[in-house]
Amino acid sequence: MDATSLRAAFSRFLTGVTVVPARTATGEPVGFTANSFTSVSLYPPMVLVCPGNHLSSFDVFRTTSRFGISILAEGQEDVSNVFASRRADRFSVCQWEDVAEGVPLITGRAAGFVCDTSSVVTAGDHIVLIGEVVFFDDAAHAGLGYGPDGYFTQSNERRAEAGDAAVTRASVLLDDGHRLYLTKTGDLPTVRVAAGSSPLSTLEAELARLQIKADLSVVYAIYDEAGNGRRIVFRGRTKGPQAPLEAHDISELPGMHVGNTALRALLNRFAEEHRTQSFGLYVGDETAGDVLPAHHRR
Repeated sequence: MDATSLRAAFSRFLTGVTVVPARTATGEPVGFTANSFTSVSLYPPMVLVCPGNHLSSFDVFRTTSRFGISILAEGQEDVSNVFASRRADRFSVCQWEDVAEGVPLITGRAAGFVCDTSSVVTAGDHIVLIGEVVFFDDAAHAGLGYGPDGYFTQSNERRAEAGDAAVTRASVLLDDGHRLYLTKTGDLPTVRVAAGSSPLSTLEAELARLQIKADLSVVYAIYDEAGNGRRIVFRGRTKGPQAPLEAHDISELPGMHVGNTALRALLNRFAEEHRTQSFGLYVGDETAGDVLPAHHRR
């Protein structure tokens, strides 16, 4: 099996994001980012995580008698990226605390657990680390999500679904990894959303009507247009040419003539973020707003 394709298929399962810490025999904190976290049992309370043998701290987790889990909250993308990196001083660049049993948990987490190791099972290039929960807390914060296009948050999705604008249009930035697909007039595929309807569902239905094959994912921009109400732009992926649309090389988007100022700025930003594979969420209007660090490929 092709490992890249298999990884992509696995990523279709949307997950939360955790940081899993432990301590070395000399007391140094180590940890890694994981979305392979699962609750196993309430009686007794048990959870599992799956460290991979590629981790520099793999032997620590393979032999540890105690480990922790911090479920990251919305806005903690940077923490996730630090613990997914190769840097050695991960705990020196984020806030953490010893709340129980000497295991460091990330400050600002949505929830946290400290576990005594119950069993360790070798499973291919990973181990299944099963622990019995000896401490937990719950801050009731919304958790950070992860999917095939990177991070997503519940608040962003709720904001996109909110129906408080007099007029709402839903659009899609549809790409195949190399090319972006626009209408023959140089616009994004767009549909007007009826009051009380879901922008995402309405857009999916319109693409299906046009026989455009697309897999829609996270919200990329939410902004107000003068005279046109709110515009919500989703990201979407396709596997090849779509008959009603024209393909444009993503690297050439910054030089493309686009009459709409807001759309031109959006396409330029997408080209740069595609180059770095670090995507944000724009919230504002046609002329000014903020780019929030909404998702980043790991």
